[in-house]
Amino acid sequence: MTSPLSDCGIGTVEPLWCPREASEFLTVSQATLSRWRREKVGPPFLQVGGVYRYNPVTVRAWVREQETTHG
Repeated sequence: MTSPLSDCGIGTVEPLWCPREASEFLTVSQATLSRWRREKVGPPFLQVGGVYRYNPVTVRAWVREQETTHG
């Protein structure tokens, strides 16, 4: 993974994750991540130029929410 970037006016910004990086973080297959997107049950995602991307901050928050909801 790459280091966070600094952007004028909005502070530190982490690069977006591709589905492979998100699935590795979540320890699920890319197929599972794809199914979650279709079923709208997984972490929030963006579609940028026809490809899916995940904001690491949002994915981490989604994980914490799942722990609170289901744990």
